[in-house]
Amino acid sequence: MQQNSGKVGVTFDLWETLIFDKPELDEARGRMRCEGIRDGLERLGISLALDDVKLGYDESAKIFQTVWDQNREVSTVEQIYAIVKLAGGQVDKIPPSTDAIQALVNGYVEPILTLRPSLGDNVVNTLEDLRALGVKIGLISNTGRAPGESLRRLLESYGVMKYFDVAVFSNEVGFRKPDLRIFKQATSELGLNPGGVIHVGDNPDADFNGAKEAGMNAVLFEPELLGVSAWEPNSLFALSRRRTHSLEAIDPASRIRSLRDATYFVKELMSA
Repeated sequence: MQQNSGKVGVTFDLWETLIFDKPELDEARGRMRCEGIRDGLERLGISLALDDVKLGYDESAKIFQTVWDQNREVSTVEQIYAIVKLAGGQVDKIPPSTDAIQALVNGYVEPILTLRPSLGDNVVNTLEDLRALGVKIGLISNTGRAPGESLRRLLESYGVMKYFDVAVFSNEVGFRKPDLRIFKQATSELGLNPGGVIHVGDNPDADFNGAKEAGMNAVLFEPELLGVSAWEPNSLFALSRRRTHSLEAIDPASRIRSLRDATYFVKELMSA
């Protein structure tokens, strides 16, 4: 562990670290999003069959992932327009008014709040333990179809948003993990040197290697997860789980199975 300058913080990844999803929930949300887009377009006088919207939705995952692989972002409105175009719709017929666009956005992002992923078993206890230690706590999350605004509302619904001093979402800053800038954004907002912050996440590339490159102390969280094979191959979950780094290259001493074990690393850094 690196020496810190007297202040210590810890940042967490969100998906598959603090909250956990299931293929059937993801699929059901997808249907709701497609219905939301179709119904929103109908109110604007634009007719698209639900099956066509669903086809556009499924095809969009590969396009978005190509952009995300470059650590760049695709805004919610850009995502909706891409789906409509892939479904055979004419994007230029969508009125440019704020109300029209917001109606489409609402139908696209609300499903994450209707069909919620699960909060991890040890999340509340871990956050309370860290708060008791007096350290600053941050969140660094790549977003997918759910933007930071809706994810904040999701965390508020679990009652855990109050624990975070800082929450940095990729769609709001324009770049994604493992881009160094998103980690530096978080440490800057926390008012801490990177060497005084521990980042905990489940992705070897985006979280562990990204945090290390940014000068932070990285801890790989390895919970017992439902295998990638249970997900549709073109789902964003399956596409995002592709790895370029080997797990074997990560020191076992920097890998944890229980989220509460993160407090061990924090105490170690505090005593350095």
